[in-house]
Amino acid sequence: MPRVMIVENSDRPLWSAKKLLSSINFDIVFETGNGFEAIEKYDLVKPDFLILDLHISKNDGLNVLKEIKKINSDAKVIIVTTYCDQKQLEECIECGSYDVLTIPFKLKEFLTLVTHKDLKYSKESFVAPVLVDETP
Repeated sequence: MPRVMIVENSDRPLWSAKKLLSSINFDIVFETGNGFEAIEKYDLVKPDFLILDLHISKNDGLNVLKEIKKINSDAKVIIVTTYCDQKQLEECIECGSYDVLTIPFKLKEFLTLVTHKDLKYSKESFVAPVLVDETP
C-alpha cells in the first residue's frame, strides 16, 4: 500500500484527492500545513511520495521541497498549488519535483499522475472508482 504525506494549508482543495487516494488503498500517513513540521516528520514517516502545496504556513513550499530533497534525493514530490507561474514551475522541476498540478485539477489527471509507473507502483493493482469531476 503506497504511503502518502500531504502538506497543504487548506483541507478543501485536496479533499476529493484525499478521498480518491483512500479509495484506491493509498495510506495517508501524515498531513500538515506547517512547512517546518513537514521537514521534521518526513524522515520519520518515510512516505512513498509527498503532495506539497507551494503556499503553506511556517515555511515556503519550494524551500520544503529543497529540504526534503536534501534528506532524500530520491523523494517523489508532487506540487499541487493554486498558482504557479513559468518561473516557479521551472524552479520546482529544477529542484526535483516529480510534477506540478495547478488547482483546480481533474481527478482523472490526478489519478493518472499518482499511479504512474515512475512512482514505482506498477506492481500494485489499482481499481479506480468511477470519476466524476465536480465543476467549480
